[in-house]
Amino acid sequence: MKTHRSLLAVFSALSLGLGACAGTMQNKTPPAVYDFGQPILSGVEDVQAERLALEVRAAPWLDGPEIDYRLAYSDPLRRSQYVDSRWAAPPALLLAQQLRRQIGFASIDSVVAECVLRVELQEFSQVFTAPRISQGVLQGQVSLIDAKRRLLAGHAVGIERPARGPDAVSGVLALADASEELGRQLAGWLDRLDREGALKTCGLTR
Repeated sequence: MKTHRSLLAVFSALSLGLGACAGTMQNKTPPAVYDFGQPILSGVEDVQAERLALEVRAAPWLDGPEIDYRLAYSDPLRRSQYVDSRWAAPPALLLAQQLRRQIGFASIDSVVAECVLRVELQEFSQVFTAPRISQGVLQGQVSLIDAKRRLLAGHAVGIERPARGPDAVSGVLALADASEELGRQLAGWLDRLDREGALKTCGLTR
């Protein structure tokens, strides 16, 4: 009889333990997933951007879907990530998708493209300068490369956009705004290069 009661107690304890685990798993909220929103209309009309292939590369620490932030006011060398939020894809893929929609670039494997516009993403994070003050920071290098892999033009980019609050969604909105601004800057840069005749090597003429 005692053995029977002991077995019942063990089974009851196991059932309670499994039930608690199941309840914990069911109550765990999935992370919020973000992208850059709806497609943006093309920002370049004069330059035949479809003749330029776009390639976006990212530093190794930006290869994942994590949303990065940095506490510049207390621990500036440390990168941290939000545990309850993430990007729908690595930042380089999201940025490439937006720039293609915004400007009309060809894909990197397009046979039509004669030159490559390469964006090397080095920083893409929400940087806090105080506990409740932060900016979305996009930094990198832009290069225009011809079919013979020669550098035709290039420059560094550094864009900051204020975040409205100290949370992931505010960082996402600021970084999406910075990405849109990058598209506008690239459009203006390409238009200037076109006016100077620097895009003739790419088969682009007015």
